[in-house]
Amino acid sequence: MHIVLRQINPTIGDLAGNTAKIVNGIQEGRRLGAELVLFSELALCGYPPEDFLLLPHFCNALEAELQKVVAASKGIAVVVGTIRRALPGTGQKFLHNSAAVIVDGRLIGYQDKALLPTYDVFDEARYFEPAESYRVWDIAGKRVVITICEDIWQHSAAVIHTSYRRDPVREVAMHKPDVLLNLSASPFSVARSETRLALCRAVAQTLHCPVLLCNQVGGNDSLIFDGNSLYLDREGQLIAQAAAFREDSLFIDTEVSAVPLECQSTEPIRDLHDALVLGLRDYFAKQGFTKALVGLSGGIDSAVVLCLAAKALGADRVLAVSMPSRYSSEGSVTDAKALVDHLGTGWLEVPIERPFQSYLELLTPHFQGLPPDTTEENLQARIRGMILMALSNKFGYIVLATGNKSEMAMGYATLYGDMCGGLGVINDVTKRQVYALANWMNRDREVIPHSTIVKPPSAELRPNQLDSDSLPDYAIVDTVLEEYVENHRSVEDIVLAYGYPMAVVDDLVRRIHRNEYKRRQSAPGLRVSQKAFSIGRRFPIVQKWV
Repeated sequence: MHIVLRQINPTIGDLAGNTAKIVNGIQEGRRLGAELVLFSELALCGYPPEDFLLLPHFCNALEAELQKVVAASKGIAVVVGTIRRALPGTGQKFLHNSAAVIVDGRLIGYQDKALLPTYDVFDEARYFEPAESYRVWDIAGKRVVITICEDIWQHSAAVIHTSYRRDPVREVAMHKPDVLLNLSASPFSVARSETRLALCRAVAQTLHCPVLLCNQVGGNDSLIFDGNSLYLDREGQLIAQAAAFREDSLFIDTEVSAVPLECQSTEPIRDLHDALVLGLRDYFAKQGFTKALVGLSGGIDSAVVLCLAAKALGADRVLAVSMPSRYSSEGSVTDAKALVDHLGTGWLEVPIERPFQSYLELLTPHFQGLPPDTTEENLQARIRGMILMALSNKFGYIVLATGNKSEMAMGYATLYGDMCGGLGVINDVTKRQVYALANWMNRDREVIPHSTIVKPPSAELRPNQLDSDSLPDYAIVDTVLEEYVENHRSVEDIVLAYGYPMAVVDDLVRRIHRNEYKRRQSAPGLRVSQKAFSIGRRFPIVQKWV
């Protein structure tokens, strides 16, 4: 069977634009001599459409666009992700997450999704009803079974936060399919592509048939989809894989024996970098934003964000703003300017000494008799935030927040100060990952000054300040963060596993919970881990647990 997997980057709600991509993919498949073109989950509307699905006129428009796809399918079969309404006359109003099966200009039916995830970033049971059964489709003389994303994930141990009572792969095994198709919208997290490959291998070996998985690519809000669509033969050997982080096509002939691809070792930091670049680029492109603004302190976090912005948008569309204070070291200002010279971004220096002194004088009568503390430190961060937002308003820049996941976990950030911005580029990236990204960016030449990477991290809001004055070593912070937030391990388990003092681990976990109110007010962030603060993790602000 000749099949084209067409991996597209849809925009949620851009039904006409998504339809055009799908029609172009059909035309490409026809030119290549394919019998079938496979697209990703909900490709027609983009994933996840969320409460657009509650708008009847949105669903009407989606159905109208599907008819354009049907009309474009003369002489070829198409399987494309869309929604299906309950059958007319049933009196039901519910929707299905479906694959429309189209053959030679005729919509011959739908295959609905059976397993509707409600964990982490997913909330499909809010909108959809599950499929009751599967059928075998006769396409080009082959017995084809169609599944949608989660339907095959239950067949592995990769999904642990579920309570499904069925395994669709076991259900379809009795049909002895010639090929299994899977339409996916599987979000990126570090090493996710390896997990996806292992899953497809297990499915192929159970069914003894080829498995073709077509995954969405592109950024939609906080979620990033990496593509990496797959074709595995009946033995579970990887035969072909689409590109990561860009649109691509695979032409597959399931009847021809092919040499398996060698197992390619992945570079987690490279993938993390490429995912962040794609997420940032699409956030701007799909919103119609054109220019970014970064408050550049001379520290490691803002340096990495500036590099990502320059890569995603082009250096000519990025402005770095240095806002030195009385506590800024000469080295920080020098490092910031050197980075700008290396990248070729715009540069603006706006010292904050005068407004800071004005605020101190304004508030002195009211603070009489009270010693300086974080209030005065946060004044500086909020002055900087106000300057950045003023430049944003005047010149149309989108401010990029530069806080990392470790800081967001600990609340080591200032509301309405360094937390301001339209997108938190690295707020799901731990401090250790930030350093790893910086070193990777310098792999061929020095882009980020070496002195930026090796100097102890500091907010530079008081004399001789270091992050270590307020926090344990970031190796400890990041380990506790990963184990508690991502792996859901208790304080006691973490202490037992790593030998950290109970008081230290307990304090870090308390900080994570105590600062929920801050994170709830932060900019939306790009998700790159299995458990991000910006999306998927739901804890109340008002709580008493630890």
